[in-house]
Amino acid sequence: MSRRDTVLAWALTAALLAGAWALNAITLDDDAAFSDIVTTGDVGEPVIADNLEVVVTDVHAARSVVDANGWSADGTWVVVDIDAAAVDSQDAAAIRLAELVIGDRLFTASERPVSARQAIPLVPGVSRSGSLAFELPPDALVGTATLRLGTTTIGALRPVAEIPLALDDVAVEQQVQLDENGWTR
Repeated sequence: MSRRDTVLAWALTAALLAGAWALNAITLDDDAAFSDIVTTGDVGEPVIADNLEVVVTDVHAARSVVDANGWSADGTWVVVDIDAAAVDSQDAAAIRLAELVIGDRLFTASERPVSARQAIPLVPGVSRSGSLAFELPPDALVGTATLRLGTTTIGALRPVAEIPLALDDVAVEQQVQLDENGWTR
């Protein structure tokens, strides 16, 4: 083997190792094929996740909530007021996924009060307003929470809108009236 062949073999080995390292660095995790397709945004800004456009208009923390029908409950609550609309089609357009993630804890919007969680049909271009109420343990009103909204709770690769909420910046009110579900004014 000549010196040129030896240098060529080492150069080819180095190139293959560099290529293997680069491929390993850009390869997605094993569970990436099942992860949600996330669109992030901020409070007050429209966030579009596939066929859902949502705007978080206000965030409250309360010791008691009351809905439009007079139902009420005491506890530790985070109430998120939203405007939502379909983007392209009203087929299956409703908020079915409504979660609040705080650290490694996951909370689902309560189905007890009348709220935007109850699969109110959405139509393109015409927003509906409502509230989502999350009952939390008393120690959970600190830090940053992530609101996750979507039109489906089933399957992999579902489109999800994520909005961070700074819970430390939200004053705790004694009672919050949930917005009545309806067309945005």
